[in-house]
Amino acid sequence: MTATTACAALLAGTVALAPGAAAVTPTQAMTQYDCGLLGWADGQLTATQTGTFVTITIELSVTAPLAVPWYSISSTLKLDDINTGRPVFLAGTVNPPLSAGDPIVLGPLPGTVEPGESLDAYGQELTFQMYGIRFSCEAVFPLSPGPFQF
Repeated sequence: MTATTACAALLAGTVALAPGAAAVTPTQAMTQYDCGLLGWADGQLTATQTGTFVTITIELSVTAPLAVPWYSISSTLKLDDINTGRPVFLAGTVNPPLSAGDPIVLGPLPGTVEPGESLDAYGQELTFQMYGIRFSCEAVFPLSPGPFQF
C-alpha cells in the first residue's frame, strides 16, 4: 500500500464518519403578511441549514414598482421558537436584481439556530428598506407546512 493510497483511505474513512449537516424540515413554507402600504402579501420562505447556520429566502407576492439592483434591499426577518419563545433574527442586505413588476425577493438572509428549535413566523415581523422607504410586514398566519424544525 502506497502512502497516497493510505492517505486516501484515511481521508475516505474520516469523511464517512463526519457528522452529516443538519437538515431543516420543511425546506419551504408559506404564510401571509400584512404589509401596510403594500397590502397583503403571500410569502414563500425557503430555508437551508448547515449545522447551526441557516439562511432563509423570502419571496413576496407583491411586486417591485421599479427596478431594484443586487444587494440593495436591507431586510430583517424575525421568527420565534414556538417551544421557548426565543426570538431568532435573520438579517442582511441580500437580494437578486429585480425588474419592475417582479415579485419582491429578500435574501438569502443569514442567521443561527439551536438544535431542536421550531421556528414560526406567526405574529412576527419582516421589515425591509427599498427605495429609501421602510416597509413593515406582520405574519398573520402560521407557516404552512411548518414550523421550521432545526
